[in-house]
Amino acid sequence: MKDIKRELREICFNNLSIRCLAYLALFTALVALATYFIKIPGANTSYYNLGEAFIFMIAIVFGPKAGLIAGALGSSLVDLVLAPIWVPFTFVIKGVEGWVVGKLAEGKELSGRIIAVIIGGHIMILGYAIAVWILYGWPAVLPEILGNYGQAAVGAIIALPLARTIEKIIK
Repeated sequence: MKDIKRELREICFNNLSIRCLAYLALFTALVALATYFIKIPGANTSYYNLGEAFIFMIAIVFGPKAGLIAGALGSSLVDLVLAPIWVPFTFVIKGVEGWVVGKLAEGKELSGRIIAVIIGGHIMILGYAIAVWILYGWPAVLPEILGNYGQAAVGAIIALPLARTIEKIIK
């Protein structure tokens, strides 16, 4: 399992192993399932979910590329089913969020990881605020921001201890 962690951190798309591809598919499915099945309707046309927790956890444990792929694909697949207008926004926002969290958390202990998820959470909050502004105008932005703060906080509270537990299991 230690080898797959290293392999996922050093993903090379020119020479992607079947095992690495299988893990990326599993991570994408985890994000999609947490996003789809554990959701609460939002203030506007959005919904709040636990996909955030898995994006954070995957990015922390397996690195920025795994976080990017799982975040972008897993979240976008759900939007394709539930709210297709959001797919391009979600693909970029969640992908960047996963990559940034993974990059900032690399080799860090708890305090560095907390900072990584705070920054990643703010990327998500800002990204969706801009998307809501584009789609619905400024009046719709404030409720979106408030709800996304809650989603990011719950995601961080779940992801940080979960990442630590998974790393202990891998060792």
